[in-house]
Amino acid sequence: MIRVGAVRAGLIGDELGIVPGTLLLQINGRELRDALDLRFYESDEAIELLTRDPGGEDVLFDILKEPDESLGLVPEPDKVRRCTNACPFCFVKGNPKVEKLRAGLYIKDDDYRLSFMFGHYVTLTNLRDEDWDRIFEQRLSPLYVSVHATDPDTRLAMLKNPRSADIGSHLDRLAAGGIRVHAQVVLCPGLNDGPVLQRTIDDLYERGEAILSLSIVPVGLTSYNQDRGVRPLSVEECERTIEMVERARARATAERDTSWAFAADELFLLAGRDVPGFEYFDDLELVANGVGAVSDLRDRIETDLDTLPDLAGRRIVLVSGTSMEPHLRSLGERIAARTGATFETVRADNRLFGPLVTTAGLLGGADYLEALGPYADFDLGLISRTAINDDDLFLDDWSLMDLRAALPDLEIWPSEHVTDVLRDMRPCRQ
Repeated sequence: MIRVGAVRAGLIGDELGIVPGTLLLQINGRELRDALDLRFYESDEAIELLTRDPGGEDVLFDILKEPDESLGLVPEPDKVRRCTNACPFCFVKGNPKVEKLRAGLYIKDDDYRLSFMFGHYVTLTNLRDEDWDRIFEQRLSPLYVSVHATDPDTRLAMLKNPRSADIGSHLDRLAAGGIRVHAQVVLCPGLNDGPVLQRTIDDLYERGEAILSLSIVPVGLTSYNQDRGVRPLSVEECERTIEMVERARARATAERDTSWAFAADELFLLAGRDVPGFEYFDDLELVANGVGAVSDLRDRIETDLDTLPDLAGRRIVLVSGTSMEPHLRSLGERIAARTGATFETVRADNRLFGPLVTTAGLLGGADYLEALGPYADFDLGLISRTAINDDDLFLDDWSLMDLRAALPDLEIWPSEHVTDVLRDMRPCRQ
């Protein structure tokens, strides 16, 4: 059964008078286990929904609706399937030894349901027979799979899980059932790079349309997990990897009319190269996983420049992670030229996780405070929207309200691509 956490206004559930706390028992005689079941079974046009209201009374609703029309019932959070691997690059193991972090940072998930619904990468090492049955029954495609290496010995050495070595047969099983996969390699020098990576690329490519894409992402380390046998990639290693990806892309383009293989933005940044334009990343389907994020941001700002108001006299500060600071500084100069605003781009060092963590989305509230402090008398401070969750909490459990309270004269706003906030900003009063 599922307990309703919220009901979206104006949708079917709201019109039927279903309230938070209601238990959802069955749809068309099928028991509901979690949010994924609800999403799957509510797609029918004719529904018999069996519920139990907060008073304990069972109520059966007969519903006729449009195909794929949502009932508007938001379940309470499911219990997440935990990871059973011991990867040397595990980010959870890289958490700083501080008193308190945002609760989600302590959860090491490896849940195929989250893979389908939200694009989380999973290793497939904890699937039970009933999980495989459900994947095929509910057509959970595409899935996002952390392959890391197709060589069994290498994958076993990386994941340290006896069930991890057989990734090839798992991928073949998914393919035979019509399930498509976005594959990812977290690249660790000396472990799964070089010839091992080339084998991985070739093995995945040979599986044809079953593998929709392959992303190569450099290992990310904090100051707290550098003693686990993994080191960052050198500039030369990044260059060689990019060249390897380029060869795979050229082959896929010639043979299948698709780019297929992608080097993550961070590989280009670590190599000291410009991140390619959005055309490199096809339809930006993987942008949420750091593949094309820089290009997407750059393109959005470029596109929106002509829509920005006159902001002469306004003083704006944008906080950037160290990796993006040069790119955002250049874009900020263009924004200043277009709007007349004073636009400062400031680099924030990551005190929470250490200097190897360079993205703005992984900065803590205290990191933002340190960066914004010298600009406390500015009109507007922009921070990355990805740095806070839906509850407006930073990774170090600071809240957005805490940050604003610490700098009361500076208007602070989370932003996805800078111009989203600036478009609504009023000109300076004369």
